[in-house]
Amino acid sequence: MNIRIIRNTIPEAELRGLAAESFGHMIKGVVDLGREIVAFGGEFHVDANNVLISDGSSQEDLWGFNWYFDVPQEERIEYTSLINIRPHQGNRRMEVVDESLRKRMRDIIERRVV
Repeated sequence: MNIRIIRNTIPEAELRGLAAESFGHMIKGVVDLGREIVAFGGEFHVDANNVLISDGSSQEDLWGFNWYFDVPQEERIEYTSLINIRPHQGNRRMEVVDESLRKRMRDIIERRVV
């Protein structure tokens, strides 16, 4: 499965093409809050996570999410992933619970998908 690191932007139509390789109606992603980049694709969030680590990202900055197509804008990002279970960073669940962290994630993700 193809995983793409988005350093600038990706048109949503192109992202849909990448999603067609796996789930179709959604695509898994990992955002790097420190470098402000996003990796999309893979069967599991850890796949994109590992691609970003190999590219120089730090695990503490990586958070997983799902991007859904054909839903209202406010419902496109789901902040749930196994890689988000981080008790040492104050997140004890698969879902990112901190609203300020969600906002940082959303701001970066939405700047990358056009």
